[in-house]
Amino acid sequence: MPPHRPWLRPLLWSLLLLNLTAGLLLPPWLADESRRRITAGGALRVGLDPAYPPFENDVQGQFVGYDVDLALALGEALELEIVFVPMGYDGLYDALISGQIDAILSSYPYSPELCRWQRCTRPYFQAGQVLVVPLDSPISGPEDLDGRRVGVEWGGPADALVRPWEENGQIAARVLFMSPQEALEALAAGQVDAVVVDRISALMTTADQPQLRILPQALQDESFVIVVARSSVWLHHRLQRALGQLEREGLLETLQAHWCRPHSP
Repeated sequence: MPPHRPWLRPLLWSLLLLNLTAGLLLPPWLADESRRRITAGGALRVGLDPAYPPFENDVQGQFVGYDVDLALALGEALELEIVFVPMGYDGLYDALISGQIDAILSSYPYSPELCRWQRCTRPYFQAGQVLVVPLDSPISGPEDLDGRRVGVEWGGPADALVRPWEENGQIAARVLFMSPQEALEALAAGQVDAVVVDRISALMTTADQPQLRILPQALQDESFVIVVARSSVWLHHRLQRALGQLEREGLLETLQAHWCRPHSP
């Protein structure tokens, strides 16, 4: 019969607890496969659908746009070569989770479900629905629309947003147009008191329509984010830091001013 060792069991429990604690304290990026691959190759594979100007477009075989310039700036900040991997928009998510790309940077909208399963950076652009009014208008938000005529694109997101305002008597009338651009032209001509359009259309039009202004608060959120795989902890951390630094340096405003205007190259 083996000798009784009352000290052995506490020792084994202590060793087990030490191993568990060490595992919890271990930085998760040490086991991040993407970190080893990216640092070894010195390149970041960015998936994009080059069919959505002004954010990404293929011009005679060259990728151009807001997202393209942002990706290149991030690559410079991270000291990584950016390798663009073009594909259809519907294939971006599958390419990410299957390891064909390291990140999605393609005007990809934030959603709670997406960012529950994968890792999303801070938003870098707000593309949601906004109110546009004449420069001298007293309107500062939806609460000031009583008795006003509000233009929207027929059947679009703005139409769905504004329809309840009309039904509830919050506005005088919802005026339908065939496109956001047509609604904005009607606003500039004084045919309506305000319009609700996506922020990209608003920026593209008001860039050379100084008599119009975009109200700062988005009525409907459609923030663009960069998406990486759930396991890419190291890459997510570095992108977050680099994106924050570029925002503080004013690059996001510069890209918006350059690309969200008519006749962008």
